[in-house]
Amino acid sequence: MTILTLQQAQRQILAHSRPGLPEMVPLERVLGRIPATAARARLAVPSFPHSSRDGYALLASDSQETGGAEETAGYPPRIRLAVVGEIAAGRTRPAKRLQPGQAYRIMTGGLLPPGADAVIPFERVYREEEDYITLSSPCRPGDYIRPVGADLRRGQIIVTPGRPVAPEHLPRLATAGVGELAVYPRPRVGLLCTGSELLDDTGENPVPGHLISGNRFLLAGLIRRWGGEPVDLGTVKDDPGAIAAILHRQAESGLAMIISTGGMGPGKYDLVDGVLTRLQAHLLYRELRLRPGKATMAALLGSTLFFGLPGPPPAVHLLFYLLVAPALRRAQGHHRPRPLIVQAHLRQALKLRRGRVIQLKDAQLQADRGRLLVRPLPPGETMNAIILAPANRRELLPDELVRVFPLRQNCHSDLGY
Repeated sequence: MTILTLQQAQRQILAHSRPGLPEMVPLERVLGRIPATAARARLAVPSFPHSSRDGYALLASDSQETGGAEETAGYPPRIRLAVVGEIAAGRTRPAKRLQPGQAYRIMTGGLLPPGADAVIPFERVYREEEDYITLSSPCRPGDYIRPVGADLRRGQIIVTPGRPVAPEHLPRLATAGVGELAVYPRPRVGLLCTGSELLDDTGENPVPGHLISGNRFLLAGLIRRWGGEPVDLGTVKDDPGAIAAILHRQAESGLAMIISTGGMGPGKYDLVDGVLTRLQAHLLYRELRLRPGKATMAALLGSTLFFGLPGPPPAVHLLFYLLVAPALRRAQGHHRPRPLIVQAHLRQALKLRRGRVIQLKDAQLQADRGRLLVRPLPPGETMNAIILAPANRRELLPDELVRVFPLRQNCHSDLGY
C-alpha cells in the first residue's frame, strides 16, 4: 500500500467522515453545536415599536415651531404640550391615540402610543410640569424609536449551517422566539488502549514491567475538547482474539469512530494490523510520511472510522490534532474541517533527526508586534501549537519561517476553518 503524505491522509479520512442525522436540541444546550439548517427568527425583534430612552412620546411635527436646538438668553420657548399619560416598560395595553399638542411620558422599552412618531429624552425637555412639558428644540420623525424588526426581521437568518453556535447567538435566538435548533449530533468515539503492560486503576502501585495507562485520559479529554463523546472500551492485553472481539462488537454499536493506541509497530506483539485484516477492514493507509506517524493507520470497520495510533502519549497527542480532530469536526457538520496551517518565525534553533519525512514538534506560538513567533517546547510545558518541520533538515535556524498548526483552533473555534 502507498505511503501517504499528511495532506493525502487527511483527504482520505474526510472522504469517509460524515455527520449523523440532525437532532432537535433545546436552546440551553446548543452552544458550540453545528446547525444542520439555517436558524431563522420566528419573531421580529423588537416585535413592537418602543422607546429607546426615558422621555416623552410625541408628534415630531409639534416640535418643529421651536426656535432651534440652541436657546439664546431671554428667548422664550414656543412649544407647550399636554402630558396625557405615562407608559412604563412592560405595559401591554395600548394607550389612547396621541393627538396634536399632546405627549406621553414614556420609559425605555415602553410601547409607543398610536400616532406618536418620535421620542424626546427627558434631558432635552426645557421645562417639565405635572401636566405639561415645554420644548426648546425640535425633533425628527423616528428619533429614539426602535421600530419593529430593527434588530431582526421575521425569518431572518441568525445562525448559518456549518458554523458553531456562539454565546452571542443565544440572546438573539431567544428574543426571536427560537427555543430549539436542529443540530448535528456529537459523534460517539470509542477509545481502546492495547498492551499487556497497561493497568487501568490509577490507585495501583505498578510492579516493574507494568505502568498505568495515560492514553485513556488523554484521548477522553481530547475527544471532549473537540466536541465528541468518548466511550471507554477499556484496556486489552496483547491478544489478537480479544482485540478482534472488541473491535467487531463496537463497530456494530453505532460508534462514529474508534481510536486504538499501541500494537502498531512491526514487532511480535504489534497486532492491530493483523486484527484489521482478520476483520476484513477497508484500509485507508498503513503508514504516513510523517514522524511520528509511521506506526499509524486508518481503516473502515463497516461504517465506523478506525484510527490506529502508536502507544507513546506524546505521539498520540500530536497525531490526534492532525488526523482525528478534522474527522471529528466533519462529523459534527463543520464545512471546513481541515486545520489551518500558518507560518511563524522560529525564536530559537531547532535540532532535528535527519530524515525524508515531515517531523512534528510540540511548540508554543505567540504574536509579537505583528509577527507570529514559535519555539519548541522542553518537556513538561503545555503546547499550544505543532511545528511541521520540513524533511531533509538537521537544524532549523533562529528567525526561519516554519509551518505551524495552532491548537487554539480547538473547542469549536472558527479560526480559519
